[in-house]
Amino acid sequence: MAHPYFELRDVDRRFWEERLESYLPPRLFDAHRHVWLAEHLGPSWPGRKRTDWASEVAGPESLQHAALGYSLLFPGREVCYLAFGAPHRECRLEENNAYLSRGLEGTSSAALALTDPQWSAERVAEALRAPRIIGIKPYQDLLPNFTGEDVSVFDFCPHEHLDVLNERGAWLTLHLPRRERLAAPENITEVREIRRRYPRVILVIAHVGRSYAGRYAREGLPALAEDEGIFFDTSALLNPAVYALAMDRIGPQRLLFGSDFPILYMRGRRCWEGDRYINLTSGDYSWNVNREPPEVEATYTLFIYEALAACVDMARCLGYGEAELEAMLHGNARCLVDRVLAAKESW
Repeated sequence: MAHPYFELRDVDRRFWEERLESYLPPRLFDAHRHVWLAEHLGPSWPGRKRTDWASEVAGPESLQHAALGYSLLFPGREVCYLAFGAPHRECRLEENNAYLSRGLEGTSSAALALTDPQWSAERVAEALRAPRIIGIKPYQDLLPNFTGEDVSVFDFCPHEHLDVLNERGAWLTLHLPRRERLAAPENITEVREIRRRYPRVILVIAHVGRSYAGRYAREGLPALAEDEGIFFDTSALLNPAVYALAMDRIGPQRLLFGSDFPILYMRGRRCWEGDRYINLTSGDYSWNVNREPPEVEATYTLFIYEALAACVDMARCLGYGEAELEAMLHGNARCLVDRVLAAKESW
C-alpha cells in the first residue's frame, strides 16, 4: 500500500540517517494530527483553497494510512498519537468523531472530538462518553459564517463546554484566534481565565500559540511561563528560534511534539520575513509562487523532518539530552493522555 501524500526518496533517507535517527527516542507520541475520510466532508465553500493554503495541501487520510505514514517516516520507532478530525465547517463532526472513536479502540492512541460551538453541554458530554475520546478540539472555523475576523476563545469554546471538560478533567487543545496569536493580550487574558475557572482541564495550546514566527512567542510566552498547568504542542512549528524560546521560557516538560499531519507531509522548507512565514516547496500548488531553482528543490525533504530537526538541534544547542528529548517527543504527552484515560473510567 502506498501513502497518498508522500513517497520516501534518497534525500529523505539521508536526512533521517544524518539528522534524526540517532536522536529520536524509541517511542514517539504525536499530540496533534488530523484524520478524516472524504465522506466526512461536505462541499467546500468557494474560495477555501484561495484563502487557506493548507486546504490545498492536506486532504483526507484514513487511520490505516496514518499508521503507514508513521511506519515509513520513523523506522524502528513505536508511534502513538492524539487525533482529531477536519477542523472545517464542511465537516460532518459526529461522523468524523465516531470514526476515530471506533477505529482507535484497542490501541494506545486517543482522540479529541470536534465540537460545534452551538452544541449543548449534554451533547458535548455525550461526545466525551465515546471510547478513546478524551477531550475536545474546538475551532474558530466551526463558527457559523466565520470569515476570518478576530473572535474570542469563548465564541467557539463556550463556557458551557468548558464546564463539562472541567467536571471530568478532560483535555482541551486550543487553537488561539486573533491576528496577533499568542501575542494578543486578549488571548492571554482568556487563557488565564480558563486556567482560573476550569483548573481541572488539561489545557494544551496548539502550535505554541500559532507562533510560527518568533515575535509571537517572544511577546506571549513570558505571560504564561509561570503557570505549570499550561502545555504547548509544537505542531507545524519549523522555526528554530521559536523552539529555542519555548524550551528556554517554559522548559521541555511542558512541550508536546505534534505533527499536524497530513499537512506536514509536504516537501520543502520554510523561511521567515518578520512575522510572515514563507513555505518553499516543490509541490504543484496554486499558491506556490516562491520557487527555487530545480537543483535546490531537489534537496528538499519533508516538512515533518525539518520540524523535528529544528527541535533536536535547538535542544542540543541548549544543552538538553536524551531525557529532555524523550519527554518532549513522547513522555509528556503519554503521561497526560494516560491520566485522562484513567479519569475517563468515571465519565
